[in-house]
Amino acid sequence: MTPNDSRPDQRKDLQDFVGLSHAPIVAYLQKQALPRMPRQKGAGALPGIFQKMKIFLPNNQWRWLSEYLRCRIGRKHPFLCYEDPERDNGIYHLEGDGEHDADEIRIALAGDWGTGTDEAFMVAERIKSFDPHYAIHLGDVYFVGDPTEVRENFLGIPNPQHAYKPCVWPRGSRGTFSLNANHEMYARGYGYFPLMLPELGLSIHGRPQGQKASFFCLENQYWRLVALDTGYRSINIPIIEDIPFFSPDCALPGPLMAWLRESVFRPEDKRGIILLGHHQYCSCFQAGYTRQAEQLAEFIQRPVLWFWGHEHRLAIYEKFQAGKGITAFGRCIGHGGMPIALPPDQVIHPECQAEFLDYRPYPNDENLKIGFNGFARLTFRRETLAVEYVDLNDTVLFEESWKIEEGGALERTAASDAPLRKPQAMPIS
Repeated sequence: MTPNDSRPDQRKDLQDFVGLSHAPIVAYLQKQALPRMPRQKGAGALPGIFQKMKIFLPNNQWRWLSEYLRCRIGRKHPFLCYEDPERDNGIYHLEGDGEHDADEIRIALAGDWGTGTDEAFMVAERIKSFDPHYAIHLGDVYFVGDPTEVRENFLGIPNPQHAYKPCVWPRGSRGTFSLNANHEMYARGYGYFPLMLPELGLSIHGRPQGQKASFFCLENQYWRLVALDTGYRSINIPIIEDIPFFSPDCALPGPLMAWLRESVFRPEDKRGIILLGHHQYCSCFQAGYTRQAEQLAEFIQRPVLWFWGHEHRLAIYEKFQAGKGITAFGRCIGHGGMPIALPPDQVIHPECQAEFLDYRPYPNDENLKIGFNGFARLTFRRETLAVEYVDLNDTVLFEESWKIEEGGALERTAASDAPLRKPQAMPIS
């Protein structure tokens, strides 16, 4: 790494991602407002509103339309499965520094990290300092997850059209993975499946072996971490997909369900279950995606711990069940690299009870009213799990400990004393 590579101010600004739409056609439009080089900090910097108005210049409008038609229209990339289960069935043994399941195993989780911002770079540095055995991204490379953005904002390959330093997702010593999400699918998966996955997977002698599919399972004799693809069915017919009647439900694809049914879950298996996905099962502030939870009820009859992203905030939820769906302790960690929404005083969905929300405003030189970026650190020791939720300054905001009880039930044995109250606002410099 050269000295300039370590400077975070050579990367993108959060203001270019504020208010980014979940509508693919609008996300393609907003992409055109990105400046071609890092802004001058302080006096003389072009205010963000004027930069966004550049969207309406004729050349930007033409670039938007041509990119949308080229990347969004057409068949999705084929859904990849484990074609040779005798050699690789997507179930991998969790390993730490030693050869025994009793060894400490460290896993770093972050969602919505792939922005290439100063803050995403800082989160990646904090992940590296944790020295994880596994580093897992819960999905979303922005703006639209096309091949150029995957290279620049995830694989660390410079974009010749921009003057920004690229960002690279940190590697785990034993394995590095990334889930599929809606922004990856805005380019029909042609950045995620053929470019990103071959650079990921288990690490053998320091070399990635390739992530063969968008779903997998990491396990030992105590725990099973099951990673799901909620992104493949997060898009529908272009242009009309944001009309409520046509909105995708992010259901788990049939081949993934068959893999869960035939290879992963057994009634007699009593290990602790942790789910990883991109879209939220529940939220205080947005509608949840309950279809996956209903599908998973075929296999899971006890409460699980479920980490997701999609919503750009940190939120620790109490035990939740919707209709015929599974029961889960939800953990939203979609605060990896996007501008973080500060929690409003009033929730929209009180049926989903939050135990902890981060109300702190993030001091920044862009004068944005946003929260702190961060990630989660998971440390496994035999049948126990410790989770720390940290920000980009490595401050631990909330921590909890879990233990597997008889029958595979999860019991939380300790947690931060973090009442839901709005603290005094921190000054924004």
